[in-house]
Amino acid sequence: MTGILDKFHVEHGVHGGRVLARAQELTAYCTTDEEVDGAIELLKDDLDACGRELKRLLKINRGSLFEGWPSGKDDLLDA
Repeated sequence: MTGILDKFHVEHGVHGGRVLARAQELTAYCTTDEEVDGAIELLKDDLDACGRELKRLLKINRGSLFEGWPSGKDDLLDA
């Protein structure tokens, strides 16, 4: 998943998840305060979207990997 601006990428696997920047240049050159505010606001929105996606992926993967397998709490000798 990438954000709206395609500046960030969400990566997840067995070690957890992370957000990566696709490039070193995240904004264009800004010459006014309004341009700075606008560029940073877009990046914040993009990171928020990536954060929501990362939380969604972590929630999905949290317990389903070994679903149905006996846990350490199960008493297998009584079966």
